Amino acid sequence: MNTGSAAVRVEQHRPQLFEVPRLESYTEPVKAGAFVSRDVRHRRVASALVASDATMLLLASLAATVVYRYALQAMSGGISPMSALWSVLFAVATVAAMASSHLYSIESLGWGSAEFTRVGRSIIGGLVSTVLVLFLLGVDSPSRLWMLLASTFAVVSVTVGRGVLRTIGSRLTKRGGWLQRPTLIVGSNGEAAELASLLKVQPSSGLVPVGCLRSSLKDKLSFDYCAPCLPTLGTARDLCRVVREQGIDTVIIVASAFDYEITQRMIKDLRDLPVTVHISSALNEVLSNRVVMREVSGVPLISLRGVSLSDAKVRGKRVFDSIVAGAIVAVGMPLWAALAALIKLTSDGPVFYRQERIGRNGVPFYMYKFRSMVTDADAMLQQLQQDNQADGPLFKMKNDPRVTSVGRWMRKFSLDEFPQLINVLKGEMSLVGPRPPLPAETMQYTDQDWRRLEVLPGMTGLWQVSGRSKLTFRDMVRLDVFYIDNWSLGLDLSLLARTVPAVVLARGAY
Repeated sequence: MNTGSAAVRVEQHRPQLFEVPRLESYTEPVKAGAFVSRDVRHRRVASALVASDATMLLLASLAATVVYRYALQAMSGGISPMSALWSVLFAVATVAAMASSHLYSIESLGWGSAEFTRVGRSIIGGLVSTVLVLFLLGVDSPSRLWMLLASTFAVVSVTVGRGVLRTIGSRLTKRGGWLQRPTLIVGSNGEAAELASLLKVQPSSGLVPVGCLRSSLKDKLSFDYCAPCLPTLGTARDLCRVVREQGIDTVIIVASAFDYEITQRMIKDLRDLPVTVHISSALNEVLSNRVVMREVSGVPLISLRGVSLSDAKVRGKRVFDSIVAGAIVAVGMPLWAALAALIKLTSDGPVFYRQERIGRNGVPFYMYKFRSMVTDADAMLQQLQQDNQADGPLFKMKNDPRVTSVGRWMRKFSLDEFPQLINVLKGEMSLVGPRPPLPAETMQYTDQDWRRLEVLPGMTGLWQVSGRSKLTFRDMVRLDVFYIDNWSLGLDLSLLARTVPAVVLARGAY
């Protein structure tokens, strides 16, 4: 997988399209007063997390006691008072350790792997504290086996409990629940506009932008990129006033919009206010697990782990693709036969549809699909261009008259894509990667768009699990380039796992 420039291309004069972030216009400003207060929100989250963790820790201790006593073949008599004391002390000490690690703040729900790291450390700390308290009280301490069992069960149970709460919270947030937090974006440049747009289309974050602040240097920065989608509530000088008057919960400072001194002043001004402060990193195209904070000479620096695209790892990806594709073909043969019969019985024409696509480095190839349209679909395309519902070089139409009855059902669940496994086995495609474009689409590509073709095209990718047909062409390019810049075999496995529910539930499909 070489990420150099596309060496082999169909040489054409391509128009240079300079894209501006595509933002939704707001019709009425979102009033921060409509949100649940910050104190109430944080108290509810903390209460739910404490209740979940305490319950799971007690269950883990109970399970450890049962397994321990089974190991000793001494289950008669039920749970002893001493075992109950161990369990209660362990739960209390661990909850206290988790509180000191800030695991009961609403922000902890979005920490990802960092949350689980702190949970593990807190459980170990709680176990050590339990043993220490028992020693000071002169009471017998639990055995090493019990402590090993209790800590292991605790990690699993607490993780499961928090996962359930996170799922419930995500659903509440998407429905406009009390977990939504009024957010102020400080800055009005291109990065701020991009951030505002992403927060508005991805409500699962819980951060609801209610307004933005522009730079005070009107003579130097007269533009306001956020205006199309957010009300401007003032300038950076009004930051503290706006936070107080609007009941802002979260402030996002777009560092690229201000000089260093101004950013530092705003951070200082917000220090004593009850708000959560985030500073944008300008690293939208970098996977978060590649980002590491390091302190050098007292200065916090952001370090990026490199992405290895060595030939050995590319060969490993190819071997993985071949094994998985071969297995799916073997297991799916009965379904293939049934689909082929349905296609033949319901419409005239061949079972398979072969279409020219552009692959890695601009090399054309023929991609296979189960035929889901009438045989003269390509000839009808020009007549339907006026009904195109996609932007950029793509063509999408919700009720495309060219699609057959069986084809509409196959496309809904992506069953028509199965024959592309043949392309994977031939080495023309990968299981995961950017979708291969049509030759006509590449005529409108910019240099940035051509980056999609630096790797083998795939059957699934980031945009398929992020909205599929609901995404704009610009979103697709952004996600594809993000995938290329952050590629790893682990990312491929994650995307394959996320593709299954996206396809089964027909999310974003036309």
